[in-house]
Amino acid sequence: MTLEVSFRPKVVSLDFRPYKQKQTLNLLYKHCEILVDDIKRDYQAHYGRALNINRASLVAEIWGHLIAYRISLGIQKHFRVWPITKLARFAAFRSAVIDCGEAKVDTNRWFWDLTAGIFFRKYR
Repeated sequence: MTLEVSFRPKVVSLDFRPYKQKQTLNLLYKHCEILVDDIKRDYQAHYGRALNINRASLVAEIWGHLIAYRISLGIQKHFRVWPITKLARFAAFRSAVIDCGEAKVDTNRWFWDLTAGIFFRKYR
């Protein structure tokens, strides 16, 4: 499984849109810790400095987006009412493409840091 990851200064972008199957998405949850370690290592190699996002916060953001993405895909699949499917399609797109930025450039980093502190302490 290949996941598209791109780097910009202080930002890492991930694109989950090609993955719509439950089994594939479950693999992303299962291997999220390895994914985060790989991202941080590759960012360091690319820019010559560490990405200033702690590991637990990055895991929290990826999980949060994956959960929203799975819910949106499920709504699209099971509800055939026009405004609901249109909203679910929009939510799926917005949650499947993740921009994880350092606090100076990502206005919601505080939320993922807080979520990480509450639910993802084991990933510190």
